[in-house]
This record gives sequence, structure tokens and C-alpha cells, in this order.
Amino acid sequence: MRNIEIDRARGFLYNILSLLFVEEYVKNSSKELKASLEILSNNSFDEDVSIAAKEILTYLNENGFDKLYVDYQDLFIVPFGEFVSLSASWYHEQREGGLMQLKVRDVLAKTKIRKDENSFKAPEDHYGFIFTLSAYLIEQELKEEIKEELQKELFKEVINPYCDELFYKLMASSSKTYSQVGVILGNICNFERAYLDIPKLKK
Repeated sequence: MRNIEIDRARGFLYNILSLLFVEEYVKNSSKELKASLEILSNNSFDEDVSIAAKEILTYLNENGFDKLYVDYQDLFIVPFGEFVSLSASWYHEQREGGLMQLKVRDVLAKTKIRKDENSFKAPEDHYGFIFTLSAYLIEQELKEEIKEELQKELFKEVINPYCDELFYKLMASSSKTYSQVGVILGNICNFERAYLDIPKLKK
């Protein structure tokens, strides 16, 4: 059975992921991210998540929050070195704009919203957009603006199949920030599976 307080917390977690994976937010929303990480570090559902949030905060407080955007560029934009793709389609079929993009669009088509091209220059299968959409869908479901379990559909069809591959790549990276973000993402994925009763897919 769904729990309103847990759903609010889930929306908060997806919003943090949005702040960490949408380029414009990483570049311009440091105050909101800092406040959210402080809340997460003190009120986490998992000790590893709390420690990871504290590690990120400590590093950024010491080196400046601008360092997060440098890490973002180095890891997700520069197409060599440690490059990590943020395209769900890439993990599905080694190319962007594939089946996962269509699946996200299928979910979007059931809502009244459309992608804001000013905030989201990347395609719909970009994880930054997917996490932002998840936070929005949970919010709309809580308000009973959406009757269908669209966020569950999005998690099952798009996030669940490849979130392990993504968070393992993040955790293995040399980024002081995004290696810890990988810890947070991994715990969120596992929590979502348990809460939504969606099994981890076997490769």
C-alpha cells in the first residue's frame, strides 16, 4: 500500500537527483542543492546515503560548489576519458534517442506537461529529465491530479533496467562528488524496487 509520507520523501529524493543530473540545475542551483543535501545528510533512510551526502557537502564546501559543474562536464559531457553516458537509450542499445526515449514519451503523453526546452536541452531519455519527471509525477499523484501510477510505469520501464549499470559507473569514477552520488542513486533504486514491488532485472 502506498504511503503519503514515503511518497513525499521519494519526491524529495528524485528532486535531489534532478539537481545533480540536469546541467542547468548543476550550474545554477547550488543553494537549493546544498540545502537539500544537508536535509538528506541528517534525515536519510539509509546510513550509507547520509554518509555520501555528508561527503559531497564536505568536498564542495572545501572546494566551492562550482566544482560540481566541473565534475559534471568532465564526467558527462567531455566524450573521452571517464565519460559516463546519461542516456537511458545508450544503456539499452548503445545509441541515443532509441527505445527508452519512446518509453518516456509514452509516459509524457499521458500527462498535460511537455518538456521545457529552456531547462532541458537534452532528449527525454536523459537521466536528468527522467529524474525530474519522476519527482513531478509523484507530486501530481499526491495531489490526485494524475490517477494512473505513471511514476511506477516510468521506473519499471526506463529506470529499473539500467540504474545499476549507471550507479556502478558513477561509484567507480574518480569524481569526488559523483562517486558518492552513485551511492545515493544505488540506494534509491533498491528502495524503489522494494517499495513499488518491482524486481531487479536479471541480465
